[in-house]
Amino acid sequence: MPGPQELLVIAVVALLVFGPDKLPDLARNAARLLARFRSETQRSVAEFKRAADLEDLDREIRGISRELQDTKRAVTQPFDDAFADAAGTARRPGSAVGGPRFRPADDPPPFDPEAT
Repeated sequence: MPGPQELLVIAVVALLVFGPDKLPDLARNAARLLARFRSETQRSVAEFKRAADLEDLDREIRGISRELQDTKRAVTQPFDDAFADAAGTARRPGSAVGGPRFRPADDPPPFDPEAT
């Protein structure tokens, strides 16, 4: 950052180069450009912060989604196991225990000649 002496030298050189008539207009334009540059910079910084916040939120949502899937698995697993056990221990044809009898998939249905 230039000190006060350097700024004074720059002002004198600008006064000599551009003259006293154009110097106020140039100073106004320079101030406008500087203000616009600052506002654009602040807007860009705000945009980067917003993008970083969105990235953090997205990461948090993914984590919550994984936790929900794990919880769903933990809750439904006992029921899935119970159904699998029930299907695996179904009674086979010819079993001594009463109740419905299941036919293997490759066994054709019984044929009743009187029914036709």
